[in-house]
Amino acid sequence: MAMETALARASMDKVDRRDPKKVYHLTDRAGLKRTAPHFHWDTYFTEVGAPGVQTINVLVPGFFTAMDRLISQPGKLNDVKTYLRWKTVEAAAQTLGKAFVEESFRLTKALTGAKAILPRWKRCAQMTDQALGEALGRSFVITTIGDEGKAIAKDMIEGIEGAFERNLARVDWMDDAARAASKEKLRKINNKVGYPDRWRDYSTMSIGKESLLANVAEAARFETQRDLDKIGKPVDRNEFGMTPPTVNAYYNPSMNEMVFLAGIMQAPFFKTDAPEEANYGGLGMVMGHELTHGFDDQGRQFDGNGNLNEWWSSGVSDAFKERAECVAKQYDGYIAVDDVKLNGHLTLGENIADIGGLKLALAALRQKHGGQLDAKTEQDFFVAFAQGWCTNQRPESARLQAQTNPHSTSQWRVNGPVSDNPDFAKAFSCQAGAPMAPQNRCTVW
Repeated sequence: MAMETALARASMDKVDRRDPKKVYHLTDRAGLKRTAPHFHWDTYFTEVGAPGVQTINVLVPGFFTAMDRLISQPGKLNDVKTYLRWKTVEAAAQTLGKAFVEESFRLTKALTGAKAILPRWKRCAQMTDQALGEALGRSFVITTIGDEGKAIAKDMIEGIEGAFERNLARVDWMDDAARAASKEKLRKINNKVGYPDRWRDYSTMSIGKESLLANVAEAARFETQRDLDKIGKPVDRNEFGMTPPTVNAYYNPSMNEMVFLAGIMQAPFFKTDAPEEANYGGLGMVMGHELTHGFDDQGRQFDGNGNLNEWWSSGVSDAFKERAECVAKQYDGYIAVDDVKLNGHLTLGENIADIGGLKLALAALRQKHGGQLDAKTEQDFFVAFAQGWCTNQRPESARLQAQTNPHSTSQWRVNGPVSDNPDFAKAFSCQAGAPMAPQNRCTVW
């Protein structure tokens, strides 16, 4: 506990880590040795299989300075050995049998309030997805979205990108140069839907029936080697960063790409035969959310080629920050549970993306229907959006999320964006000044 606490105190906090410039420090091997001279860097790189690496990005140099002081203190070596043994056992606990699984769950229970361990079949499915996700995904996508679902989703993405481009013309805090550069970045976004075009080859992974621990270790070895093999080679822009069955989507700023996994292309977010307003309120909002990430407080710092580069004028950047600060203060006031409020700056990027994503999805749906929707259809759109985030969450879990997670808790992922959306207030006849129709709304995009 003392070791882990000391290392945590030496770490950069989660809000600062959201700033790409604060976690970008290219360092050569000699610089690493100066930062942490008591750590055997040459031995480390050789042991992990990358002896030739000379330059890496050290996200938090101060962490390694503090780590070096910690491990070089007289009499600390045994503590370090104990800590490393503990981390090894902790990481392997799920594969070591019932007693280890139950002991590991005690910590999960304390942190999240969970009352029971997931059934064994679910834990096995999760492990298989982590180890062989694209092999599992090949079967998964056939039985879920198929070619029809992928085609519908691609059409939705194009509509939402069109909505963003039309909205750019109405953003009054941008100058013409920033608007043109944003349009260029938008057109360069690479969209990936459902599953990769080329599946991963697992033939060099050796899986047996004798030991779960050995299989998990082999999967980790395979993945580490796959990553190390990328060094010095061109970036594979066809690679997916998550497995197809994962219920998620993401925007990668350094690749300027949006990725929507087959796992999230299911109810309540999406069904091939669902009404359009349901699909746009669910998956469409997610698409708008990921697109907005390309222009949130993090994504806006990366240009259309994925380079960390200041491509807006200082005046436009200041105007953006002013509007983003409005969002941060709004969410600072939301209570997650008991006396714990959300951290508006930790959740800023996700909240900007939620507000923008909802707006874009509705605009795209309207455009698809000639620019106008009847009141019932708009209500159904917002209801579908809200149903996508229906969640049962224990107080312990909500507390943990509010303190550590860049996503707001589910009730505020719904009530926050709709309160900033005048179309919601109109659709449901909310009176001016009501909680869902405040006088002052926060608008970035």
